Amino acid sequence: MRKMKIIFGLVLMILGNQVFAQYGFIDDLDGAVNVRATNSLHSKVIAKLNNGEVVSIIDDYSDHHFDYVLNSELPNHSGFIHKSRINRFKNFQKWKIESNSKFHAQYRSGQATVKIETQPAQINLKDFKFGSITQPFQRYKNKDFFGTDGQLPKGSLQFKSIDVQWNGNKISLSSKDLEQYFFPSTPRVKGGKQDFAEAEIYSKDKDLYIINTLATGGAAQYVLVIHIQNGKILDIRAWNESI
Repeated sequence: MRKMKIIFGLVLMILGNQVFAQYGFIDDLDGAVNVRATNSLHSKVIAKLNNGEVVSIIDDYSDHHFDYVLNSELPNHSGFIHKSRINRFKNFQKWKIESNSKFHAQYRSGQATVKIETQPAQINLKDFKFGSITQPFQRYKNKDFFGTDGQLPKGSLQFKSIDVQWNGNKISLSSKDLEQYFFPSTPRVKGGKQDFAEAEIYSKDKDLYIINTLATGGAAQYVLVIHIQNGKILDIRAWNESI
């Protein structure tokens, strides 16, 4: 019995760090939406998000009227938005993964493709800025970095490139564009896909969204969002998803 309690306790600790997020984007007739401190129309407005902005939706903290959301532009990266103002990619084309390996993943929708290439993380101590005792490293090449909870990303992967062919356009992101995003070199589940091979990709008309939850299952879990519009990179953004 004692052994079962210990195992159950460990399972709870592991699950406690995980966030199972859905994704959507702001879709409001006014062009922007109020983000509130609590799930009430009478609650204080803490920020506004413009149409097209992607949010992580945490259903466990949402209710029938308001979604609890995460986004890097919000105070403490979180707030509440009325459900009617969030489009969960309704009527968008969801792309399918075509091939994947330890360092590669390719997605396809018709003739359009997104090709992701990764590589072992390039670690040089001089590129990291020291922080505090609880978070030893705060910056990587003068950028906020993700995927390690402030530790050196030894044994991790980085993006080598992301190449998109869509709507007659070729869009390329280099390792320099994505150098601050780290993720594990092995799948969280034995025999499963790498994190970068679990991306959600949606397209419609002039918009393409690449959404990837990385470093899953722990305090370093984050989401990376790449928004391409009219054949150009409109935004690259990330935020921590652990609660």
